[in-house]
Amino acid sequence: MHPERAPSGDSELPHEGLDVYRVLDEAYKTVVAWQGVSWSRGTTGDQLKRALSGALLRYTEGYYAEGGNKAALWKSSRASCGEAAAAIRLLALDRVVSGSEAMAVRGLLARTMSMIARLLRPR
Repeated sequence: MHPERAPSGDSELPHEGLDVYRVLDEAYKTVVAWQGVSWSRGTTGDQLKRALSGALLRYTEGYYAEGGNKAALWKSSRASCGEAAAAIRLLALDRVVSGSEAMAVRGLLARTMSMIARLLRPR
């Protein structure tokens, strides 16, 4: 367990100790705390939340997958990060979130996409 995390009563799973997971987790927690974003079905907020949750879930599934399935899941996670970044840009353009809030989370997503790209490189 890491000291900066509040204990949840659960043991940390292997994928939770990696930076990719931590950065995606931070992005998700930040976004869902935004006030003023509509999370109703069919809104940009809904699309953002689904893209971020999909990125986190597919990264995690890929961590435990084997062979080509691992790469396919990680590529899908990376694509969802791009989708989330675009949704955040739209929310900033619509002035639903501030430019600084948008930039901070888009920075986390760019970092995640870069880390996933490195994971996908042949060794």
